[in-house]
Amino acid sequence: MGKEKINYKELLNNAVPTLPLNWRKPSGEIDRIIIPKNMTGTKANIIVLSPDSFPTGSANDGPAYFNLKQMAEGKKQSTVEVCAFDSAIASYAWAAAQLDIKCTIKTPQMSHPYWIKKAKDYGAKVEFEGVKIIDASRIIDLNKKKPNFVSQFQSAAGYMFHQTVTGTAIEKAVDGIGDSKVSLLAYPASSGALTGAAISSKKKFPYSKNMLVEPSESSTFYDNKKGAHKIYGMGYGFIPYIHNIYATDYVMLAEEDETLKTLKCIEDFGNKIASEFNIDSKSIKALVQKIGLSGMASLICSINLAQQLRFNEDDNIVIISEDTSVPYKEIIRAEQIQDIDTKHIIEESLIKQKFRLFMDVTGQRQRERLFKKKADFWARRGSDENILNKMRDRDFWNNLSL
Repeated sequence: MGKEKINYKELLNNAVPTLPLNWRKPSGEIDRIIIPKNMTGTKANIIVLSPDSFPTGSANDGPAYFNLKQMAEGKKQSTVEVCAFDSAIASYAWAAAQLDIKCTIKTPQMSHPYWIKKAKDYGAKVEFEGVKIIDASRIIDLNKKKPNFVSQFQSAAGYMFHQTVTGTAIEKAVDGIGDSKVSLLAYPASSGALTGAAISSKKKFPYSKNMLVEPSESSTFYDNKKGAHKIYGMGYGFIPYIHNIYATDYVMLAEEDETLKTLKCIEDFGNKIASEFNIDSKSIKALVQKIGLSGMASLICSINLAQQLRFNEDDNIVIISEDTSVPYKEIIRAEQIQDIDTKHIIEESLIKQKFRLFMDVTGQRQRERLFKKKADFWARRGSDENILNKMRDRDFWNNLSL
């Protein structure tokens, strides 16, 4: 087993750490992208945290590393079997290689081939269990009794990583912009660990709002729906065990077709966008390959919510992009649009003010609905019902430690 002793504090204090897991470029600057205002329909400042500098290009790298590190040190395991989806597939394979742990990834057959190949390149074995992304329950049920089994959806280490490291990155990302505070934080409905960052941001900026974004085809938080979709990095059909429900104020749905087309325009027709909207071409190039599908969905939804809430020039919106667009080149290429369509697509998705449904989930009724849905799912997986009940108390999350 590897002897790496890096901890959260060392990540924060070292601009170029041994493991690049703190949202910084090699230069030491926070890897943030500021979206040109000419291509958005809000006066607010929109800042995207990009994981481009992470080892695999995924924000799951940190949670995976510390989850396996904790397991290897606590249980003295030299092999691990992991339930991982989307970019977390490569993250856990990379982390296992760093820690010299033999790794088998358990994932559905419809997982993206880019991440599967990347995991194999890191030396991991990949075994398919189930077909669709929403088959997480099948994988957990089949493997939960194994002493060396871990799940990206149950990692307290992942939650704490994002609470400490990503929470600090969010604070630094808004420094010197607008009023240097966060007004809205948007993140995808993924493994649940990102709610650690959301709750950290809420503590530092108590008047801010947090929005969870999920695909309309699998709107679990919004209306208990689950289904197949192409927006990788979100929408798994259940509420993750480590998801802190108190971290979310609003839920908004993203449309698959709109997300794909908008990302294609930015990736393939940057010059057209720069010309049509009078934007410096360098500002558009800075967006290319930096934002993944779930990040683009969060961008579209956050602009619309900012319009509805009438944000102004002092307001800052921070979007956590879970991965980059690099893995999705084939999906983007398959979208049948031409450069002549670019102006219309950008106007419709990012600029025009139109009503989009969103849900306030801060009320007692909605909180109870989400708590019950989460508890029902994990109780069926054999989780301790006493702990599930304790998760209804804010003190549980305030006192969470590894």
